[in-house]
Amino acid sequence: MNHDQYQNLTQLSPCQQIVAYETGFAALTRTGDVYTLGDERYSACLGRETSPASPADAPGLVTALQDLPTGPISKIAAGGYVLAAVTTGNDLYIWGGHPGRKTVPANISDEPTPVDIEENDIADVAVGETHIIALTTNGHLFVVGENGNGQLGLPSELEESWRRVPLDLKDGRRVVGVQAGTKNSFLLVHKRSR
Repeated sequence: MNHDQYQNLTQLSPCQQIVAYETGFAALTRTGDVYTLGDERYSACLGRETSPASPADAPGLVTALQDLPTGPISKIAAGGYVLAAVTTGNDLYIWGGHPGRKTVPANISDEPTPVDIEENDIADVAVGETHIIALTTNGHLFVVGENGNGQLGLPSELEESWRRVPLDLKDGRRVVGVQAGTKNSFLLVHKRSR
């Protein structure tokens, strides 16, 4: 990020979260607005139209994530060439992609699109380079994408559609958050006190 791009970011409403992906950044303001900036060659990751007034390399509002039926955005995640957002009402939106490469899941587009994972509400999401992890409000873990390093927690090399990961948590433990690195996954587990 150059000095001018940094100056543009400081002009946004106060941010509660900033994430990086392969060719840019996304920022979530305290009011639930999402702004993106990045390389115009990967415009699908921006989730918005670019123009001389709203260039790719300056923060631009992702209008498709405003006035959503289940409320404003409460969390964003990004990795590789994919971005994700969760609303306060627990809906998941995904967008992005690299020109000429297959996306997993296949329905990812250049505009934020709602994703239904077996009719579950989503509590948290994380995006790695080529995989996505979603935690439902009832504590179930779903994954999709490449699994060459075991990052999905499953025996298969690739999951092209969302798949639930069986978790054998004992003693009142439950998953309360998810994170993803380039080719790894992390689950934050909480143990209920007795």
